[in-house]
Amino acid sequence: MDDGEARCPVFCTADIPTSTLNLLLHCTEEYIAEFNSPNDNANVSDEIVFIDSKDITTITKGSSPPITSSPTAFLGHTLHQVGDWFNANITQPRLTGYMLYCFLVLDGESAEDDSCIFVCTQDSAPGEIHSLRCEFGVAMQNAVACDEGESIEEGLLGSFMRSGVTMTKENLKLAMDGGLYIQDGEVKLDQGWRDFSNW
Repeated sequence: MDDGEARCPVFCTADIPTSTLNLLLHCTEEYIAEFNSPNDNANVSDEIVFIDSKDITTITKGSSPPITSSPTAFLGHTLHQVGDWFNANITQPRLTGYMLYCFLVLDGESAEDDSCIFVCTQDSAPGEIHSLRCEFGVAMQNAVACDEGESIEEGLLGSFMRSGVTMTKENLKLAMDGGLYIQDGEVKLDQGWRDFSNW
């Protein structure tokens, strides 16, 4: 896929319903609409690709809805096995068409809570995995931040990684705002989120 795009690879380590896969694509479309300029003609297939084969040369385009079958190439694989394959087949050869230092994993929990594992490999030692669980609504935001050089170990990404808390749009906003939120016209403080960035 040598078209100048850098897509986030997505691996399925469990049998994921197509409705869940299509929801991830829908959330990616919402991300594009929210964060890209109106003049940017990006579409979901420019941003994300389901890895449905261990022969990377057979994947010739990004993913678009509707997805009609779940990728099976990585069923039952561990996060480390996926990371090793990603490193050997995408990062090390600096394969064009893909984000080189991050990927998403849909696992057994993904269909239950619309979340995935975000993995950033840029600061990882060989065999080391730095990851956090996030809802689909922030998955591409994390991938783009990593692709632009943000370390998963620093800032709020690092806080979520170290805490083990699933990153959602709501708790990301609370963390970014230092625990402040508005309720019934009054500014309130959520003490738990106030110091979250210090994790």
